[in-house]
Amino acid sequence: MCLGFLDGGLSPRTAIVIGGYQLEDNLLQFDLAASRLGFSATLLGRQTTCANFNFTSNA
Repeated sequence: MCLGFLDGGLSPRTAIVIGGYQLEDNLLQFDLAASRLGFSATLLGRQTTCANFNFTSNA
């Protein structure tokens, strides 16, 4: 996966978007306290997809 960062300037004309085909069936993990962004392994290894993943699970 390739992730690029771009300075949108002081008055960006569009919203910042993270997504696309490359992120399909992967989760983005935001650690706000540590200001970090992480990526999960593919959900296919857990025999699931984003369409039916249980986002309320504490596991």
